[in-house]
Amino acid sequence: MKHIVLNTCFILCSIFSFSQTRWSFELQFGVVQSLDLPLVIKQQGYPDIIINKADFYSEPLVDPPYWSWRFSKWFKNKSIEFEAIHHKFYLRNKPAEVDRFGISHGYNMVLFNHGRQLGKVILRAGVGSAFVHGESTIRGMSYPEGPGFDIKGYRLKGLSLNFAVARQFRINKTFYINSEAKINTSFANIPIVNGHARVNIVVFQLILGPGINWCVRTPD
Repeated sequence: MKHIVLNTCFILCSIFSFSQTRWSFELQFGVVQSLDLPLVIKQQGYPDIIINKADFYSEPLVDPPYWSWRFSKWFKNKSIEFEAIHHKFYLRNKPAEVDRFGISHGYNMVLFNHGRQLGKVILRAGVGSAFVHGESTIRGMSYPEGPGFDIKGYRLKGLSLNFAVARQFRINKTFYINSEAKINTSFANIPIVNGHARVNIVVFQLILGPGINWCVRTPD
């Protein structure tokens, strides 16, 4: 998975490295809603725990909040982008064997997107992976974890997809407000003691935040 992400970055940068027009950066916050999808917990020496509809809830406005930031390089109405999204999930419908299961310090998606402006809206699609920080106590065994703000406890796992439609509201040539509806789909094996939990995610988001343009060039 690491090789896929690195190769994608190299290919995109190679394709577009000769026709720079402008760059933009956005920082966004918002609200999220997840679908209830299967969760399978595999632990050595024990039967699998299967939850057909795992009810994950999120607290996007509670610290640490949901956030998304994105760097984009534009070529007239097309862009290549690097985006990072901080999700967090907590399992609500825990079976008896599960004392806690969550990803509170981050299901942190790192994505390479392609965007295209069509009239007043921007469509984008992307692919990447996720740095996950799982927290779990299953059958009385707690997975060791760091505090969430250092590298301990984070693992690069799974495949993530990103689909979005956005609209920008210009303040002036440099600053704007970005509004966006997006869907992320992802799967990852989250480490637990003596095993892993197969997590499937489909999450809808409505986000809003400021943006800035720089290195603007007027086409010849």
